[in-house]
Amino acid sequence: MKNCNRKKIIFPVVFTLIIVLLISLIEVRKYNKKYKHINTKQISIIDYIKAADEASKGKLQVNWKQMAAIDGVRYKNDFSNCSKDSMRNLAEMFIAENKGKNKVKGSNYRLKEFDEIMEQLSFDKNQKKRAEDYLKDLQYIGLVKQNLAADSYYLEFINEIKGEAIEGYKESGILPSVTISQAILESGWGASDLAMKANNLFGVKADKSWKGKKIDMKTTEYNNETITASFRVYESTSESIKDHRKFLVENPRYRQAGVFSAKHYIEQAQAIEKGGYSTVENKNGDKIYSEMLISIIREYNLQLIDYEVEMQYLKGQVK
Repeated sequence: MKNCNRKKIIFPVVFTLIIVLLISLIEVRKYNKKYKHINTKQISIIDYIKAADEASKGKLQVNWKQMAAIDGVRYKNDFSNCSKDSMRNLAEMFIAENKGKNKVKGSNYRLKEFDEIMEQLSFDKNQKKRAEDYLKDLQYIGLVKQNLAADSYYLEFINEIKGEAIEGYKESGILPSVTISQAILESGWGASDLAMKANNLFGVKADKSWKGKKIDMKTTEYNNETITASFRVYESTSESIKDHRKFLVENPRYRQAGVFSAKHYIEQAQAIEKGGYSTVENKNGDKIYSEMLISIIREYNLQLIDYEVEMQYLKGQVK
């Protein structure tokens, strides 16, 4: 009788434990499925970019993707809980006063690394792993998602001129994002007649100081006014980028406009416009060149190239 009673008691207990275990396994699978990849459909990319830029002005470039990856963990992949204030506060966490020996030229700030912020937020091992996975998910994500695939023509063009743009920053302080965005805008991604026939990516005209080859082509100024002008001819796109840098450095009006004292791409784009690089206007007669550059930089995450180079300086990889 005692054995029978024991069986009657043990069986329901074991059965209950099995049910609880199965439910737990199902919940774990649901949890892992829900949080395996970052919720890109819900992320407000432009808000993260703007928050990063707001914290970066006059300082160094914050990486919006790192912010989004961290918030993906903090808010359990529910980005409806993220406010603009929380984004801005997170962005400001990435900027600190620089008391170390490795510095970005002209800056008294440093960028905190991804791991450093996770430590500051007391992420455990699993949270850190999830944040790192989310960051990988964002590799080719931007405002223009369809054009950021690993094998896209757009990314190919950016990578083709990225190295020379970075060298230009090291030499003169012209941010890579600004150089690349100007090349994109002025040459139509390298597909304009001027770029194809003259390797001229920036629409630099052949003034009296130019001793090289020239080509006459039609161009648009102000509000769709078409004129014919002489432009510089280069042997390669690399030569075009170097001469563009020289053109800006040797023209006093760009230094006076604050191009080389600007620390952030928005400030530098506005300074280049102020210096008179382009006369393009909208229908109301307002100058829109800097707005066009800023839009391109944000759409194609070019500011993250600025971030990449600045981190190299801070790590002592660039002198």
